[in-house]
Amino acid sequence: MENMCRCGIIIRTVSKKKERSEKMREQKQALLRQLYMPAVLCTALWGSAAPCVKKGYALFAIAAGDSFSQLVFAGWRFTLAGLLVLLVAKGMGHRIVPVRSEWKPILWISLFQSMLQYVCYYIGLSATTGTKGSVLSGTQTFFALLFAHLFLANDKLNRRKTLGCLCGFAGVLVLGLGGLHGFQLRGDGLVLLSAASAGAGALVSRIFTPGRDPMLLTGWQLLLGGLLLGGIGAAGGGRLGAVSLPGALLLAYMVMLSAAAFTIWTALLGRFPVGKVTLFGFLIPVFGTLFSALVLGEQIFTLRNLAALALVSGGIAVANYVNEGKSSAKQA
Repeated sequence: MENMCRCGIIIRTVSKKKERSEKMREQKQALLRQLYMPAVLCTALWGSAAPCVKKGYALFAIAAGDSFSQLVFAGWRFTLAGLLVLLVAKGMGHRIVPVRSEWKPILWISLFQSMLQYVCYYIGLSATTGTKGSVLSGTQTFFALLFAHLFLANDKLNRRKTLGCLCGFAGVLVLGLGGLHGFQLRGDGLVLLSAASAGAGALVSRIFTPGRDPMLLTGWQLLLGGLLLGGIGAAGGGRLGAVSLPGALLLAYMVMLSAAAFTIWTALLGRFPVGKVTLFGFLIPVFGTLFSALVLGEQIFTLRNLAALALVSGGIAVANYVNEGKSSAKQA
């Protein structure tokens, strides 16, 4: 009788382990569909943005020092992207006219993710390389982690995240080897400020998106940001120096990548913790470097570039690493 009881206990224990294992497998598959694949798509699209912006300057005959024309270019991109998101949302049956309580989230998200971020990004990118700009843009993950630590009770820095931050900023310093003249404030410094604004934007999105339609928020924040950028550029005398079919096709691609990436990223931040989503930011410099080689023909296989890329990418991965076996059930 005692042996039968023991056998029953063993069978039940094995059965429970199998159930937990199956449940864990299902949760990981759900994370693959709901988080991993969409986030990788976003980072691939954003990785292609830096070389596309620089290519756009050449196609639209925008000089490196013509900041107002660069803002006009940015204004067209984000205004059209915002309109595209709202048109798609309308076609899908979403409400696209914000109610009074939604204007505050829209304005806050637009301030950091469209206005401040891309004023710095477009001007800064004209004075640095696509590869360098992509690596520096990848530091937005560190800023997101720091801001989340300061303002979110459930997203604090730990030893692993701190180590990752130190490793990543070491990568930024590697880009400036050879003295301060290697790190140009107008180019590299502005792109770094752009990354800080993007990190703040991730925090703001996490605070305001839950319970709201991400397509509505994304469409309006892009539209408002684009209108402001274009308005500042036009007021300063900026313009597109030349319009051609290749330039129009490039702009169309950038409009679509912005519409898709920002909508997906905003939705992810509304569902998952900041540290969970921004894990995938380490892929931005990887994709950006590859696209810079393909689109701009830049020499990426230099010791400095590879060392910086390894430090930044590795640092972000270390900072965000979690044991899925322990956290999937909590965050799926």
